[in-house]
Amino acid sequence: MNIGTLEFYGAAGEVTGSCTLLRTEKARILVDFGMFQGTPADEARNAVPPEIDFALLDAIVITHAHIDHCGRLAMATTLGFRGKIYCTTATHDLLGRVLRSSARLQRARFYERADGTAPWARALMAGEEPGPAPEFPPAQRLFDIPEVRDTMDRVEGVPLGREVKIAPLVSLVFRNAGHIPGAASAELSVGAGAARKTILFSGDLGPERSALLDPPHAPAGADVVVVESTNGERRRDASADPEETLAAMIARAAERKEKVIMPCFALGRAQLLVHRLARLHSRGLLHGLNVYVDSPMAVQGIESLYRYPEYLTSALRTVVKAGGAPLWFPELHYVLSKRESMAIDRMVHGGIILAGSGFMDAGPVLRHLQESIDREDCTVMLSGYQPEGGFAWKLQRGATRAQFTGKTMQVRAHTVRVEGLSGHADQDDLMKWFGSFQRKPGRVLINHGVDSARAALAARLNTELGLECVLPAREVAIEV
Repeated sequence: MNIGTLEFYGAAGEVTGSCTLLRTEKARILVDFGMFQGTPADEARNAVPPEIDFALLDAIVITHAHIDHCGRLAMATTLGFRGKIYCTTATHDLLGRVLRSSARLQRARFYERADGTAPWARALMAGEEPGPAPEFPPAQRLFDIPEVRDTMDRVEGVPLGREVKIAPLVSLVFRNAGHIPGAASAELSVGAGAARKTILFSGDLGPERSALLDPPHAPAGADVVVVESTNGERRRDASADPEETLAAMIARAAERKEKVIMPCFALGRAQLLVHRLARLHSRGLLHGLNVYVDSPMAVQGIESLYRYPEYLTSALRTVVKAGGAPLWFPELHYVLSKRESMAIDRMVHGGIILAGSGFMDAGPVLRHLQESIDREDCTVMLSGYQPEGGFAWKLQRGATRAQFTGKTMQVRAHTVRVEGLSGHADQDDLMKWFGSFQRKPGRVLINHGVDSARAALAARLNTELGLECVLPAREVAIEV
């Protein structure tokens, strides 16, 4: 017996813009409302609202605080939404800053394209003090800070494992997803009695083995599973040791007095890198190099893990509960102002800078790269998935020139790719997650991945576990 439909308004055949609508006879629930990222054409899609009547939504569920899952959330109130928004308590702590950052980014993107305001936009994107803002026409914005405040008034944080009723005949339980601080899978129970069904939205899942975060929760079962497939066709090299690659890179930098720039996502990779560097410190392998975390959001993510140690591995949880700080070491410095951020550009005796963003498309990392990418005494760390056509994607493929603020620069910096830092489960991890189900899922809907990744995962799930898999198309209703 079917209890409703699922409709996918993003991330169906791509890896950004997660947005899924569950319709039942008595309720409408939206799971995630993320931004599209990538090319200018991809980003232009953010201005087109999905064909959803937001005034009729009972609730919105946010799986985690990455912008591709929550970046358009503050549009919801302008589109008529008047219900509650649910996320984990840890995500609640991070969400306001992420949405304010999203508002700031869209403002900068507008000025990038507007005549006469591009220099202001470039300064803002590089983390500099750009002076008074030009006019930002209301018709050109998705939302601004007032909408963020209105949105946050509607957000309710829910601890992991606690069941809450969110709509008529719909209850929600969050389960740890092992991806970033606060990330969760959303388990929705729909209906009553013999007609009751469980729909499990994986959100973004982390790897089974992480040096920092607990692995994803092993589900009891579900009638329908909506699963991500970002790395659905990739299998991680089990022999790759990111810590040893980092150690070699840092040893070289220390010997040559190099600056090391590590572009990273403020939530997820930044915390993982800080923990890896803390371990290198304990082994005496930082060689006296100072480490600068140039992202207030990344700092907040670090502090979040101390407030919510349930997301950490069992060993690190024990350390935190005993009063320890596994993400701290003497060489670690938080950069919390633009003035401090600009000061570390003048660093000449070597050091390590962690700065956003991981796609190298915004944030202070752009200014750090502009200051140093044409210098031979600089190393740029490359890691993880990069959107095709972007600067990081080109750099990973050996680009010899880079453009900043309209100026072309020669790439003289040394680049090092570090594998094993992805916060996403690979194909083997996803298979093990499905293998951990106590009760076999009735059907699997694969989203949040390119079509080749979705197809590869579907083939293996069907062949090895006998699971029925569907690759949802955009805006096509699937009965569940």
